[in-house]
Amino acid sequence: MESALHVSLRRAFYPCCADDVEEPRRLLAGVVKEIIYCDIRRPRGYRQPKPTDGLPSVAFVQRSLNDYVDLLPLIHVLFYRRDSTGEGGSGLFILGKEWLPRILQHFPDEGGLIVTDGSNHGSGVFRKMIRPSGYLRKTWGCQFWPSREQPWLNTHGLHRIEMKRVVSPPVLNTSY
Repeated sequence: MESALHVSLRRAFYPCCADDVEEPRRLLAGVVKEIIYCDIRRPRGYRQPKPTDGLPSVAFVQRSLNDYVDLLPLIHVLFYRRDSTGEGGSGLFILGKEWLPRILQHFPDEGGLIVTDGSNHGSGVFRKMIRPSGYLRKTWGCQFWPSREQPWLNTHGLHRIEMKRVVSPPVLNTSY
């Protein structure tokens, strides 16, 4: 499948990030210019990085995802990993039917990327997104498929999934 990413990616969103700030900046360097981190508490030992380090800039939102998701600006990458339903985890199924469509509403029409280890996938959506044939979710108006390049799969267990919006053809009125 051809890549839907013909535009430069500018902003990533990392919900339920906990203390995982610096490594995602290194991983997404050259992919995005900014990462919005969102969690109910600030990361331990968090210090605003210097903008001259060549890595994506950091915006930190200290709010619950439920309070913030609908306020998200345009994003181009959803980065999500190392979350759980256990102690210390968010307990939110970000890759499931409740949260993922709400986040995808903030992607551009041209599409974007999901970079994830599959944490808290809930429903079978994640497994379908990473299969070679991809996945068309008509109710969300989105198509997903694994990127040809998987730079972080072997080293970090992160899948790179491409996403684009699909428009259903108009329903023809055949009752003339």
